[in-house]
Amino acid sequence: TGYIVDSETRRAYQKNHELVPLSDVLSDNEAPPRSFITFRGGKQEYVSEDVLTGKVVALFFGANGPFCCGFARNFAKVYRVVKREESDPFEVVYVGADKSRREFNRFVKTMPWLALPFRDNTAVFERYGVPMEVGYWPRMVIVSPSDRVIFEDAVPIAKKCFQEKKPEAFGSLLASAW
Repeated sequence: TGYIVDSETRRAYQKNHELVPLSDVLSDNEAPPRSFITFRGGKQEYVSEDVLTGKVVALFFGANGPFCCGFARNFAKVYRVVKREESDPFEVVYVGADKSRREFNRFVKTMPWLALPFRDNTAVFERYGVPMEVGYWPRMVIVSPSDRVIFEDAVPIAKKCFQEKKPEAFGSLLASAW
């Protein structure tokens, strides 16, 4: 069982169920409610959304593709400087628009941060005003602990921080969210 991501994918699976692995079209129905997925320890783990309580959260919108992968690889360096301890008041959550669970898992395994489990995240994209078109990604929305949007897109700032080799400058940006 599980939830089919979209009707087009459902039709493709029904026509070619021998060619398209079922795991590629089903949502992550193993994920507990109100949880995130992480591969931080080298294996898949689900964590409660309570880990975000009192933290500034960067919502990283994107999908497994060249622009988002390049950004994620570089931003991981910034993230590791800014978030040295698990208790630090900052976290990133990947909000994916990946077309298959395989793409999603491959991408999320490279990330040192949390991710929403693989599913249709259209409602989250809409809530934060992020278009569901690849040309608008990556996008990073910074949200305060009180769920107020502080920056609608911090990607240009993050890119500048790693281009100038000043990852700690991103921490200053986050401090303004309190």
